[in-house]
Amino acid sequence: MKVATRITVATAVVVALASAAYAYFDLRARETERRTTLDREARAVTSTLRSNLEVPPFRAPSEAQQRDLSKASGWKVTVIAAARATLPPSSDVSDVQLRRLRTMIDVPIARSDFDTDGFFYAVPLRAPQAPSSEEREILGMLEISRPADIIHVTGDDLARAAALVLLIVVVTTIVVGVLASRFVSRPIKKLLRGIDDVAKGDLSHVILSERDDEIGQIATRFNDMTFSLRESRGETQRQNEAKLALEQRLGQTEKLATIGQLAAEIAHEVGTPLNVIAGRARSIQKKSRDPDAVEKNAEIVAEQTARITRIIQRLLDFTRRKVGSAATGQVSLNDLLQTTIELLAGQFSSAKVKTRLDRADALPKVNGDADRLQQVLINLLLNAVQAMPEGGTLTVETRLVKRTRPGLESNAEQNFIRFSIRDTGIGIPAEIKDKIFDPFYTTKEGQGGTGLGLAVVSGIVKEHDGWIDVEDSDGGGTVFRVYLPA
Repeated sequence: MKVATRITVATAVVVALASAAYAYFDLRARETERRTTLDREARAVTSTLRSNLEVPPFRAPSEAQQRDLSKASGWKVTVIAAARATLPPSSDVSDVQLRRLRTMIDVPIARSDFDTDGFFYAVPLRAPQAPSSEEREILGMLEISRPADIIHVTGDDLARAAALVLLIVVVTTIVVGVLASRFVSRPIKKLLRGIDDVAKGDLSHVILSERDDEIGQIATRFNDMTFSLRESRGETQRQNEAKLALEQRLGQTEKLATIGQLAAEIAHEVGTPLNVIAGRARSIQKKSRDPDAVEKNAEIVAEQTARITRIIQRLLDFTRRKVGSAATGQVSLNDLLQTTIELLAGQFSSAKVKTRLDRADALPKVNGDADRLQQVLINLLLNAVQAMPEGGTLTVETRLVKRTRPGLESNAEQNFIRFSIRDTGIGIPAEIKDKIFDPFYTTKEGQGGTGLGLAVVSGIVKEHDGWIDVEDSDGGGTVFRVYLPA
């Protein structure tokens, strides 16, 4: 129920109760006023009749005369002589009237009240010859009466009172309803529209404060709130932009560190084929007159040159991509893993690490940035190599799994691509497992570690709507499992 409707209904109820109470007391006052008027009229009528009846010689009027007096005065007139006090009641004089006569002979004063027949007013009739009123002889009793319904509330009175109460309630309800709609409902509807706009993200809505009351104060508070929200949104946007820029710089820093490390390893790897080329070149110089030896040495030089070209090309392919670019598309993790392992083949060989790639057949593709996903693979693979200083086995596998997201176990299961990198190294102590993804946290102080590798990895995986699980491997070492939406 709307606020204006509630106010209108409450007002109508209060007005109805107040009007009903007023009507009740008004009817009671009218009844009292009628009784007073009736008593005053009875006194005047009895005074007139009494003066005529007390003229000597006194003689009680007959029934016909009494009927005539009743028609003339509008009252029922009854005159009872004092001699009737000792007689039994009759058709024209009741027992109640006889008792009243006997009482009046003893105490000659006027009486008025209600009895079974209605309202009556009785006065004593006295003989005029006595010198004082106290000693005047009581000749009889004059009584006039009327039915009681002329005093009590009638159906017409109740109907008029009910009509008046209904009119007051209807008029009050209409007036209060119009005023409540104008001064309460409309401002509240404006506030609700403003709140709906804010809920939809529109913080530019401003409500004009038309009055200096509570609703006007609410409008002012609403405007202050939307202003604060706009300021907070702007500040949050600035912070997010700064955070994004920082993440991009951190990613670039980590990539440069990775490139430097790869360049050092590739320089060492390129040295071997260069030595072979140099030796074969000298051999060709010495055996320039032997065509078979020259042809054989030339083939070996070409093979080693092609090997160097492939090594340099893989490094250039990785370094030419931009960190933070939005070049998203369908990425095959199986192919990306194969390429990345070939890129790091020299690292694995020099560290005496054996690799095993277990790729799932018909693996769906993931939507993402191939360059950033390759950066994730390179960082995780290099960390695994560094965790095996004495050499070991590095197992990489891909799988299609169906599961729910962490923290959303009540939701429906989804398809995820999971790639796992398992090493047989020294493992991660339990006390630092929760810190390895923190920026600048490293266990390789003084060994070239920046503490950005896993932090960048975690950020890239989250950008691709995935997550990382870290567990201890059954045969020793650590396994990193990365989940990405299929």
